[in-house]
Amino acid sequence: MTSRRPDPAERPSSNRPRPPRPSDGRGGSGARPQRAAQSSQAGRGASRPELDRGRNASNRGAKPPRDAQNPRVSQRPGPGRPTSGKDARPEGRPHVPLAFGYGALSAIGVVIALMVPVFAAWTIDSQSSSSWNDTLGVTIDLWALAHRGHVNVDGTSVVFSPLVLTFLCVLAARFGARAAFPDERLHARDLRLILLAFIGGYIAAAQVLAVVASLGASHISWWSLLLGPFVVAAAGVAWTAWHEREHSPELKALDDLVLDATPLLLQRSIRSGLRGLRWLALASFVLVVALVAWHGGRVWTVHQQLNPGLVGGILLVAAQLLALPNLMALGAGWFTGSSVHVGAVSIGHGAMTPGTLPMIPVLGALPDGVGPWAWIFLLVPIAVGGWIGWDAVGALTRLSSLRAKCTVALCAAALATLVMWLVWWFATARVSTGLLDYVGPGWNAWVLLPVLFVPSAVAVAGVRHWMLNHTH
Repeated sequence: MTSRRPDPAERPSSNRPRPPRPSDGRGGSGARPQRAAQSSQAGRGASRPELDRGRNASNRGAKPPRDAQNPRVSQRPGPGRPTSGKDARPEGRPHVPLAFGYGALSAIGVVIALMVPVFAAWTIDSQSSSSWNDTLGVTIDLWALAHRGHVNVDGTSVVFSPLVLTFLCVLAARFGARAAFPDERLHARDLRLILLAFIGGYIAAAQVLAVVASLGASHISWWSLLLGPFVVAAAGVAWTAWHEREHSPELKALDDLVLDATPLLLQRSIRSGLRGLRWLALASFVLVVALVAWHGGRVWTVHQQLNPGLVGGILLVAAQLLALPNLMALGAGWFTGSSVHVGAVSIGHGAMTPGTLPMIPVLGALPDGVGPWAWIFLLVPIAVGGWIGWDAVGALTRLSSLRAKCTVALCAAALATLVMWLVWWFATARVSTGLLDYVGPGWNAWVLLPVLFVPSAVAVAGVRHWMLNHTH
């Protein structure tokens, strides 16, 4: 009696014993006689699983793949693999505490990096009389200031965020968030929990650092280290998710989920708004460099009068370079027609209020006075808003309606305004006692910026729409 030989592709790849095959109705047992004879000659004392294993190996002529031997081993989806939620692994919860730890390490890692220049200066400077604990407190204070923390020293509250240092904190959060992402497929809800856990770990580390700093001479208000660290950690996470979305199916799925919840016209406006801010930053940079070059002799005179020494001079120059974006933010506020306040000194477009300033070399670059010609700088934000509208129309097709193009231009200008407001919030400084009670743009700058951005962007969008549809 003969029986149909089963197809090797239909045989299971696991090593588990299989139940005996039912008879095929021809009187046979479902196994070939010669195959049974070979198995009995190979080893009479062998168990049925061992015989099945040897038979499978001999039929295929190769060892089963590792993933077939151990079904629990997951594979990263390739280009031909589906990326639906059914294939995602549900074991994402153990990664949540790991992401929390990565968030805390990202914050503490910046503190450790700041220890190198601070302790080097403390060791080299022979005039320093501070202790080791005070130097450690200064390092934590710098980290807190970068996140717009309120540092209290001897009854004086200091708020000053060097934006270059703040950007380095965002960069550290970006690398920490990249390490927190697992290399296996997860459900979307587990991935969201991982991202939130990273941000939570960053904020928790900020609170711990505030407690450690309070053991020294300074005291950091804990409530001031909530919003700033949240913004920095969230920016690092968003940066990582955007940069790695093409290399990770999970981040790609999360990015698609966010885009599906975002209106299409708003998506088209993001790039134009950010590009417009680059032109505003360039104009502010040119203004700051021109003022420093024009009053370079006075800046150098103030530096010499301080007589900081070699180490102190290097630290003083480095601190002023870290604050260069802060000065650019002040210049952007001045472009709107608002006054810029540097302590008792107020610099407007039509008049200037003189006052006494502290011995900071870069403050010597402030002008002695302004004339009526200064109002011409109002054209800078108007031109930037117009460029945003022009670029926003380019993000749509030629056949798009006028309403759609004006809406994209409006959203782009509004987005640029929100980002600029956030930069101003970080860039403003304050010393409760002294000559710098407030450093930043006037309150009307927050209102004048959208007034200058939005109408010009919408108007230029309408003009370009007319040009595209009425010119050949």
